[in-house]
Amino acid sequence: MPAEELAQKTDAARQAAVLWRRYSLSERVSIIRALWRELLSRKEALLRVIHDETGKPFDEIETTELSTAGLIVKYFTSNAHRILQDQPAWRPWPLLNKRTYVRYIPRGVIGLITPFNLPFLIPMGDSMAALLAGNAVLLKPSEWTSRTALWLEEAIKTSGLLPEGLFTVLTGDAEVGREAIAKSDMILFTGGLNAGKFVACAAAEQLKPVVLELGGKHAMIVFKDASLERAAKAAVWGAFVNCGQLCVRVERVYVEAEIYDAFVDVVRWEMAGLRQGLGGRSLDIGRLIYPPGLARVKEHLEDAQAKGGRVIGGDIIDEGNLLINPALVLDAKPEMKVMSEETFGPVMPIMKVGRGEEAIRLSNEGPFGLAASLWTADLAKAEGLGSLIEAGLLGINDVGSHYAICSLPFGGVKSSGLGRRHSDEGLRMFCWTQSVVVHEWPFRGSELWWFPYTPFKTRLLSWISRLI
Repeated sequence: MPAEELAQKTDAARQAAVLWRRYSLSERVSIIRALWRELLSRKEALLRVIHDETGKPFDEIETTELSTAGLIVKYFTSNAHRILQDQPAWRPWPLLNKRTYVRYIPRGVIGLITPFNLPFLIPMGDSMAALLAGNAVLLKPSEWTSRTALWLEEAIKTSGLLPEGLFTVLTGDAEVGREAIAKSDMILFTGGLNAGKFVACAAAEQLKPVVLELGGKHAMIVFKDASLERAAKAAVWGAFVNCGQLCVRVERVYVEAEIYDAFVDVVRWEMAGLRQGLGGRSLDIGRLIYPPGLARVKEHLEDAQAKGGRVIGGDIIDEGNLLINPALVLDAKPEMKVMSEETFGPVMPIMKVGRGEEAIRLSNEGPFGLAASLWTADLAKAEGLGSLIEAGLLGINDVGSHYAICSLPFGGVKSSGLGRRHSDEGLRMFCWTQSVVVHEWPFRGSELWWFPYTPFKTRLLSWISRLI
């Protein structure tokens, strides 16, 4: 994007933010709901754009992108008034003559830097939350899936529902990303660890708030009393959904020794029924989106084989179209890259452990802490052990539901990021808080702690403090 055009777009966003802030929250909620209905009326065109750009099956686009985005819009539009209304604040009894509350004020311009793997869901969900909170949006999509973002921008523009410049897409390389950071009042970045560190440093130079949602290494821990059928189905879907290109996908599976062989058998049975291809219809798995991702998958599989792992599948069907069969790595070991580094592809390593508690220790040794899951019939045991897992998202006999349950904060710990999206916190983060104290009575006079200081006032304040 030329520098002159970039400057015009960012200036227009700033002007639109001033205008949009004057809209009441009720007006913003109505507009966002109308906008979502408008986008749904163009669903077939949207499905085609996403499929052509990513190779995802149409059914998967509907479930993982459109339906989930709809749940996010529904949650925030239904709860915006409760979340963003002035919040009364407690005050001690000597100050009951003052009214205190917290007000949420839009930050201005929100910069969204989004990844290639969910080119509609992430920009849509985050943009609608930022807009509801009263901000303008500068969206910098991945270079690999910018057509979806541009389609969204055009659809919003032609709807005529938003002020000109309120939602703006900035396409280009890292230099455009730097400009988005410089021109925004807050940054929400979703992507890899190294890029996230760069964004955090760039934001810190300008003292701008930043939320980072980075990589993950979901550890699925299967205890011997788990339902083998449910756990195996969850492992197959959790590992291979979106062709393995999700930060919360199952990246490694730990199974207690007593059921290891039986679990592997069920997993292989489930994998045998998967349908893969490029057609888009009646398929379960598509292709990789990011070309360097294929090299990383190959590297991880070769490393696993070299270290004694048994690789089943993982054949490259069509290298030019980044089409690779899902792979199973048996007899996995902690030192393998598939167990310690984020693969971000259709690979499921399964490691045998003596006890599930050992797996919890192993899962905590890595740098990531986004998601994990425990699979057992003993729910009380799982909920107790869950507090020992260093992950922001925990599933018990569940995988992949967190993002759609928007009342839950979504985010990780350690190298998986900073801050949270979704939930009350995820909407309020697009605002800065103003703490308000209103002195209501008596209208005249002064406070005890104002000048002049006297021994009597000091003793009285000391006595009051002991009573609080």
